[in-house]
Amino acid sequence: MAEVNYNSNQDLDLDGKMMIAVGGIPIAFATTAKMTITTDMVDTTNMMSGDWKDEVPGVKSFTLSSEALITRKTGTVSADSLVDSQLADSLLTFQFGEFKRTGDETAGYAYALDTTKSSYTGSMRISSMELNGENSKLKKYSMSANGCGPLTKVAAVPGA
Repeated sequence: MAEVNYNSNQDLDLDGKMMIAVGGIPIAFATTAKMTITTDMVDTTNMMSGDWKDEVPGVKSFTLSSEALITRKTGTVSADSLVDSQLADSLLTFQFGEFKRTGDETAGYAYALDTTKSSYTGSMRISSMELNGENSKLKKYSMSANGCGPLTKVAAVPGA
C-alpha cells in the first residue's frame, strides 16, 4: 500500500461554513450545525456464530441539530420560525453543506450553498427546541430534528 502524506496547512478544508438551510435559507446566526447518520444493526448471532456476535445492516436514519443566537430579524430561519414549524408538525426541506459568504461587514453578508462541494438534502421534522436566556444579553437556542425519508447526497458541480 502506498504511503500517504498529510499536511494540515494544505489538506484541511477551511473554506466556507458548514450550515443547515431550511427551504434554501440558512439558519440565522447559527453557531453550530450537525448531521448524524445512523444505521441500526440487526443481531443475527446464532449457535453457529461461534464466540462472535454477527450483525447485518438494518434501517438507516439521520438527525440534524443546530445552536444559534436568537434574532429579531424577520424573514429568516430563526427560533420563532422553527418553533412555529414544530407546533404545526411541519415537514421541512433542508440542505446540509458548505455555504459561501458574499457582502461585507457594513452592509451585512449573504450566504449561498457552495455547489462546487457535495451537500445533503432531505426532509426533517423538528423534534425539540430549547430556548435559553443567560446572564449576558445574548439569548440562544438549540434545535434538534429527525430526518423523514431518504437522505440524498448532492454531487459537487466542478467550477459552478
